[in-house]
Amino acid sequence: MACALTPPGRLLTVEPAGVSAFLRPRPVRELPGVGPATVRHLVQHGVHTVGDLAGLPLATVQRLLGARTGRTLHDRAHGRDHRPVFTEHVARSMSAEHRFVRDELDPAEHRRALLDLAGQLGTRLRTDAQVSAGLTITVRYADGATTTRTRALSEATHHTMLLARSAYDLYETLGLQRARVRSITLRGENLSPAEHAARKLTFDHTVDKTLLIEAVQDRARRRYGTDIIKPASLA
Repeated sequence: MACALTPPGRLLTVEPAGVSAFLRPRPVRELPGVGPATVRHLVQHGVHTVGDLAGLPLATVQRLLGARTGRTLHDRAHGRDHRPVFTEHVARSMSAEHRFVRDELDPAEHRRALLDLAGQLGTRLRTDAQVSAGLTITVRYADGATTTRTRALSEATHHTMLLARSAYDLYETLGLQRARVRSITLRGENLSPAEHAARKLTFDHTVDKTLLIEAVQDRARRRYGTDIIKPASLA
């Protein structure tokens, strides 16, 4: 039995007969490891397709291409590939950064930046069909020093409003008083596929309405651009 790699990183099991039927009529140049020089050499000896190569005895292929290359390409012509398969891994974190035009003292401007960052992060997470189980805020000050706070979320999410609420809570734990802030970074941690996430039931209809509106906004952004819709406070 053979395995073929199919996007995005999934393994597809294929019966040997199916592999043979797929491979045999293909031009030999499409076989992995067959370069232009090898193609010319094989064609000179009447080998035009993968089936032609598979039909030759191993010893003949090795005389034509060398012991190691001959064995490798003969195996691949028969649908055998012993290289390990590495599947794609979901990114474990995702971040967005806001740099102020000048060192910012106003907490209201800090919160506006956090709302914008939560919006950017949420949009990217939803686009990639991922959710974040944690949130980290990093504040860089005028003197280059930084402060970082991290929190595990009560539920993994990719919704802007829920991310913004947690970001505000983290900001409050910093206890900034007249701090001159140069930049703020918001990072989603412990990402996982959104299809495995579950949202807690709530009797807060405001939350449900906001999430419905968010879905409409995402469709508008995909069609007209990411800046077409913003919260009024960021307009």
